[in-house]
Amino acid sequence: MADFTSGVKDYIIGTAKVQNFFPVDYKDKSEVCCRQCRFYRISSRKCGLNEELIPYPENHIGPLCPLEFEKE
Repeated sequence: MADFTSGVKDYIIGTAKVQNFFPVDYKDKSEVCCRQCRFYRISSRKCGLNEELIPYPENHIGPLCPLEFEKE
């Protein structure tokens, strides 16, 4: 077990690649917003990936959203 009583010398970075599927209806209308993301935490209104507080999760994605969107 590491001993951090005198501080932290360095960090080892872990990176994750995640995916989320945003719905598109039969009229080709998509709903890309935090409310449709599986990483959005409804109770705290925060992103589960970066802890960003999302003001309007039903309408937008947060400005710090780490997801990269594919173009069709």
